[in-house]
This record gives sequence, C-alpha cells and structure tokens, in this order.
Amino acid sequence: MRPARATVVSVVILNYNNKDFLRQGVASALAVDWPALEVIVVDNASSDGSPEMVEAEFGDRVRLIRRQQNSPTAGRNQGFNAAQGAYILSLDNDIVLTDPTVVRKAVALFTQFPRVAALAFKIGTVENPEEPLPEHWWYPVSIQEGKNRFFPTDFFSEGAVFFRADAIRTVGGYDEAFFQYFEGNDMVYKLLRGGFDLLYCPNLSCGELRIRGFLYKKRTKVSFLGLRNSIWIVWKYYPIWRAVPYLLGRIALSGFRSVRYGWFDQFVKGVTHGLFAPEVIRAQRHPLNREIWKRIKLIHLGTFVDVPSRVMDGATSGQE
Repeated sequence: MRPARATVVSVVILNYNNKDFLRQGVASALAVDWPALEVIVVDNASSDGSPEMVEAEFGDRVRLIRRQQNSPTAGRNQGFNAAQGAYILSLDNDIVLTDPTVVRKAVALFTQFPRVAALAFKIGTVENPEEPLPEHWWYPVSIQEGKNRFFPTDFFSEGAVFFRADAIRTVGGYDEAFFQYFEGNDMVYKLLRGGFDLLYCPNLSCGELRIRGFLYKKRTKVSFLGLRNSIWIVWKYYPIWRAVPYLLGRIALSGFRSVRYGWFDQFVKGVTHGLFAPEVIRAQRHPLNREIWKRIKLIHLGTFVDVPSRVMDGATSGQE
C-alpha cells in the first residue's frame, strides 16, 4: 500500500529592501520540518539586491516573484495566488521561525478546527520567542491572561499568520486599496462574514528581528495610513449606529497622539482621506449584520479554547 502524500504547505515571505533580514527569514523557513513545503519570496521592487541574493544563495529551493511596484497588499495577494499549498504561512521579511515544528503544529490545528481560517502567531524576539511583544498584542484579552492560551480572535498580525488557502481565495485576499495597515482588520471582517473563525495559538511562536515599537509614537507614513484605513474599515463594515461612536473615539485618540508625538499634519490628512473615501472603498459598503456583531462581542468576552496536547504538539498525519 502506497503512503498518502503529505499536504503541501506554502510559506510566502514579503520583502522590500531588507536583504539581510530576508536572508535569515528564508533560512529559517527552509529549516522547517515538513516534507511538502514550498517557500515563495515576493520581492516588492527592491533596489538593495534582495532578489539577486535570494537567487544566488537559495537557488531553486525558493521560488522568487519579482514585482515592479511596491505594494504590501498586492504583493501578499500575488504570493497567495502563486501558492500551491492547502495552507499558507504569510511572513514579513524580518520574521524568523524559531520552531522547526511550527508547520506540523499548524496543520494539526487546522485539522482539529475545520472552521478556522487563520491561526495567529505569538510574536516575540528571536532570543525569546515565547514572550510576546506588546506592540503586536491587540487581541481581545490581556497579554498576561492570554499569551499562553488558545482563544478566538478578531485580530492577527500580518507579519506572521497561517491561512487556510481556500478561505483566503473565498474572500478574495487583502483589499489592495489599503496598501498597508489595517488590511488585516479588513481581512478579519471578510472572514467572519464568510462564516470562518480565527484562533490565537500560543504554540505557534516566532521571533522578530526588527523591533518597531508602537508606531503611533513615531512620525511615519503609518500615521496617515493607519488613521485613513481605520476610517475606511468603518465605511465598509459599520452600520451608522456603530460608526459614529467608533469614529468619534478613534479620531479623538488619534488627534491627541498626533499632537503629543508631532504628526498633526498627518492626522488632518488621514481624517480627510478617510472620511472622503474614494469610490473603490465606498462601493464596497456592506455593513456587517447583527449576528456577526454578536460573534465579535463574544470574542471580546475572552473565551478560551481547550486544545488536546497531541494537537498542540503537532501530532497529525499531514494528509488530506
């Protein structure tokens, strides 16, 4: 009797002008213990020699996609569309997989929870991946209460997340109009509307090489994009009775931070571009129904999930 073939799993790494971090990230992906793994690097028009480094140092072990324009959302989508795996591990170029069994654990979780479309990672440092970085913790429970527990979530960090490929294709991937920031929030709402669940998984850990800190404290492009895109989320998914209090709170908090940290001009730009959203966003307005908001409310109550130890450890046949 011939053994069944292992499930193909794809690792999609997004890169833009950071070949030194990328080198470490790719090497860690190639060291993962899984018999049917493909590694794809999507290079967003880098000018620092990143694609040449990938070709020279990793050869045909890595599939390289060279893009002509830099767009994080479009780049991720292109990688997802090229992926052959039933599951897709989406990574930023500064993420190192510190656990070689991480794919086995993820496949076991997807098998155990067939409605789950996304597995959120615990992101720490390379030296201490088991202690999550606060700047990546926007989950519905506190970091101390939840860091070592499984729980449903309406958040994941785009830097390290495992997707069920069929679910991503069902909802159409990331909204490329967002370019960057809050595209994950948009994906969450699309997945919830599609009837899928999302799960935070403490046994899926990784390390970040570039510690960004809290970006709202810095004057960067994030100041504008984060505010604009958060308002676009409201345009697309919030009924009026939820939109008004959310917007008032979001805009007030961002205004305070912009004055404190010196990006008030970006605040004004973000509010203006957010409220006066382009047609590509306004045309997608389709508020979530009350049942989905009830699900979100339950998620925010902080319900924990019991996971069998064999699943946590990655005990699965890896077959479909």
